[in-house]
Amino acid sequence: MAEIYFASNRELLIENQPGEVVAPASEIFGPRFNAAGPQCFRVGVAEARLKGTDAKDDDAWSVGKVRIFAETLDATKPEVAGQKLGSGKMFEELRVKLKAENLDVIVYLHGFANTFENSVIRAAALQSLYSSSKQKVLVVLFSWPSDGQVAPAWSYFSDREDAEASGLAMGRALKRLVEFLEQMRREDRETILEAQRRGEVPDRNALQQCTRRLHILAHSMGNWALRHALRKFVELNEGRTPRIFDSAFLMAADEDHDALHEPLKLKALDQLANQVFVYHANNDVALTISDRTKGMADRLGADGPQNLDRVSERVFAIDCRDISETTLSHGRHQYYRLRPEAIADVQATLAGLAQVDRKGRDAIRPGRSWRLKPAAKPRGPR
Repeated sequence: MAEIYFASNRELLIENQPGEVVAPASEIFGPRFNAAGPQCFRVGVAEARLKGTDAKDDDAWSVGKVRIFAETLDATKPEVAGQKLGSGKMFEELRVKLKAENLDVIVYLHGFANTFENSVIRAAALQSLYSSSKQKVLVVLFSWPSDGQVAPAWSYFSDREDAEASGLAMGRALKRLVEFLEQMRREDRETILEAQRRGEVPDRNALQQCTRRLHILAHSMGNWALRHALRKFVELNEGRTPRIFDSAFLMAADEDHDALHEPLKLKALDQLANQVFVYHANNDVALTISDRTKGMADRLGADGPQNLDRVSERVFAIDCRDISETTLSHGRHQYYRLRPEAIADVQATLAGLAQVDRKGRDAIRPGRSWRLKPAAKPRGPR
């Protein structure tokens, strides 16, 4: 069973009570905003079970109970005065997990037409698929209120507006997560220094925890949501842009192709992330439809960054046109979680392998841009 920790500014379908809530996933969140406004979010943990053997198959997963942490203030505890207990409780549970195992954390922003239940399934799948023997990951989901519907056409624009309006809630949630991880690192460093002062050899786990990394992954319209989340994060951080992410993965981005060099779009990633990876495919049917029918031309997820010379050398382009095909209904838009070539490439980055001369890639622009090669199909009997 996978436990997926999440924040969501979706409407609570059951009574919007401040205490802890436990309910089935299908009954807990709807497609609209939190009753208190799009800037308000609740946090919790969802149970996801893999019923089959293939984590890439949505139908192989089931989502069980969802627990939403209480949001009541407890003024009797000075250490949490003015702090909502929901996030405090979630972070305490995360603390236990992160101290027990060497895990990187990936913040996941889903795309268009996802229900809450489906977003949990995708987060659980990514947690399973992107973990490897060299580096395991823990995925933390932010589920914004996309309505789960592809048609009619106005559903796209409704989701796009909701993703933008969710920026403040996402920025606030991200700030809390960053502060939590920074506090953990400070505690781990102090533990090591204290051991050294006593003449002891620092605990190996403590050394690993000091290198715990935070990544962010946005798929499709989740990149549009990311634009607004980062703008709010920088505002909440009084304009400071600390290097909080090790890697940012922009998957099939439904964003403008100039976004990474425009200050009002995604340029902040240049300061916030050590490295930015744009996975794109010019045969992405979903983005082609976005271009032709919705007036959203020149998508970042189709042809990649407009001009690599206008962005820092921390930005890399990964061309997935040759490995984008999955099933017809996916519109060559889901390769980041369905094609083993893309999964293996992400795993290699998370494991810290060099970007150059990597297996499964052909260089387009050495050191900056590569094309993923289809894996050789196993030979049948002769």
